[in-house]
Amino acid sequence: MTLFSNISIALLLAVLPGSDARQSRKPAASEVTESITKNFGSKVKVITESPPYYLLGDFNGDGFRDIAVTVNPEGAQQEIKNAGVKYVDVDPSSETNGQELSVTDAEFKYCVGVAIMHGTAAGPVLEKPGAKYLFYECFIPFKLIPKSTKIRRFRGEKQPPPKLQGDAIHLYLERDAASVVYWTGRTYRGYYQSH
Repeated sequence: MTLFSNISIALLLAVLPGSDARQSRKPAASEVTESITKNFGSKVKVITESPPYYLLGDFNGDGFRDIAVTVNPEGAQQEIKNAGVKYVDVDPSSETNGQELSVTDAEFKYCVGVAIMHGTAAGPVLEKPGAKYLFYECFIPFKLIPKSTKIRRFRGEKQPPPKLQGDAIHLYLERDAASVVYWTGRTYRGYYQSH
């Protein structure tokens, strides 16, 4: 390969979505914490004690890298609202599963929040996030489910399992169950799964 070809390939990669070196590397804890504080509020604390404390994936299936971070939002309800974050219910057994709720009415005690920021063409997700979401559940730990995964129907579930539009998040719930949190095309929703 010639020097000219190598330069051409490097230039091509520089303009492709998500090809920025800052988007492909794993961020440092300080970068994650700084971005959450800036985009969700100074009272929202990143929980780093139980790895992994963040997941990188394309949760909404738009081709840009997103991030999901475990947080403690206790006492930050007004800051979260002021930051334009959508607070959604992802409890599969709830009548409001998939709906946006009032964050100022939320009680954040004993469980864990997950702050999600969508990536955009504007730059790396930690620097220039798009839409921001928060959900709150009692779980430990969580893991990434690739978009290519076929979600199985949960026993006794009347609704068919979701067909993933993007990567999803698997939660090990403390109520002796597990759920998949996935993007519906408009919001996030939960669906029960086996452990």
